[in-house]
Amino acid sequence: MNRYRNTPLINALKKYITGQRTIMHMPGHKQGKGFDPDFLSNAVRFDLTELNGLDNFHNPEGAILESMEALRKAYGAEKSYFLVNGSSSGIHAGILACFNRGDKILVNRNCHISVINALILFGVEPVFVMPGYIDEYNLAVPPGIDEWKTALEQNPDAKGALVTTPDYYGICQPLSDLSNFLHEKGKLLLVDEAHGAHFAFSDKLPETALEQGADLCVQSFHKTLPAFTQAAVLHIGSKRIDPGKVSRAVSMITTTSPSYTIMASMDYARDFAVSSGTEVYGQLIDILDDAKKKLSKMQKLRVIPDSIEGLKRDPTRLVIDTSSSDISGYELYDRIFSEYRITAEMCDTCHVVFIHTMADTAGDISKLTHALLETDSSIGKSNSRASFRIPFSTGRNSIPELKYYLASTEEIPLEKAEGFTCADAVTPYPPGIPVLCPGEAITAEHIRYLDKVKKYGADVHGLRKDRNGTGMIRVINTKT
Repeated sequence: MNRYRNTPLINALKKYITGQRTIMHMPGHKQGKGFDPDFLSNAVRFDLTELNGLDNFHNPEGAILESMEALRKAYGAEKSYFLVNGSSSGIHAGILACFNRGDKILVNRNCHISVINALILFGVEPVFVMPGYIDEYNLAVPPGIDEWKTALEQNPDAKGALVTTPDYYGICQPLSDLSNFLHEKGKLLLVDEAHGAHFAFSDKLPETALEQGADLCVQSFHKTLPAFTQAAVLHIGSKRIDPGKVSRAVSMITTTSPSYTIMASMDYARDFAVSSGTEVYGQLIDILDDAKKKLSKMQKLRVIPDSIEGLKRDPTRLVIDTSSSDISGYELYDRIFSEYRITAEMCDTCHVVFIHTMADTAGDISKLTHALLETDSSIGKSNSRASFRIPFSTGRNSIPELKYYLASTEEIPLEKAEGFTCADAVTPYPPGIPVLCPGEAITAEHIRYLDKVKKYGADVHGLRKDRNGTGMIRVINTKT
């Protein structure tokens, strides 16, 4: 008898894992390769609850507390917390603990959707700071220190800033000058460091947010370390943050049935990184440096450099730019997937991102290098480089109150939405950066951009098709 007669998700998972693919995406354990046999053999048996001797997530006094203390020491934090609902829950807890309803906060506009959701939930008003842009690589880059200073000068009542670094492409926002500036003004610096949990374990990697003066930061262990999906941590970096408020905020947002398997994987990842990270990351970066030298010979595809206009980039994140070729990022992703059985982390209109972690081998990276070189030789050059600059709005924005955000139900065709106020976050996934935030005026430029990325193959959250296949967008009732 077939045990799995009506289990579509299990069937899909089984089909994927039997495909013997080379994994270049999160989670960082790469289908278990990052775990030792003892941990793997016990992982399911670790799925327990708050029993004698196993402590309690919401009132830790034993093993969980000891593990979080080891985590604190590993990162040099004032206090550290496990998160079992992913980094999004840490972003929410950090904003909840550090800001009050009605407060203003400076936020880089190319933040993750979790930040926007937190602002709506807790009634905090954003002052968006616009990123720069490098046309040559079709990449947004972090705002400079002058942009942050101007934003605070124009909004002196802002209580602090929330910065995302590194971004999905590994580009890092310099934080030291920004943290010094904010602290001189009596403001807080919170950092969404979801993609940088591994930075603490090698001098060949960029500095951590804590090393650069962050008051609070959140990291996704599962993205780059050997840990299960939803494994994340929150660190307090200074005495400007009240640990009691953070503890209560984390507890409020976290399930009352926390996963011990996820927490155990964080315990494992931290211990492994502390004991072996310097050696393993040194070897990984050396292997990737050699691969990048070989890939520099490509004629149409290009490797995004590890330093862009003085900005550091995570060297373990290989990003391929297709804008000088005759294929899109979506097409390159599909070709690598179907012809070479390699699965990248994500793609957009003109990039493909490959995440490398402690679990990757020289053989994995060699296979990817061969696939990219061979693909480059089989495609053509582009006659003109297309631009995919996200049309971030610099005009009016008023994040709606939670009750209006939830209640607004009016939907209109996207093609007719110019001049209306967007009611949803409209977000191509990945990377999860909203093109439109709730409360932003919809422009013709937004509509053209969304049409273009949809044609290229993007999955855009916040848009839906009606029964006739027309793209629909949710708007706040009145036209601006």
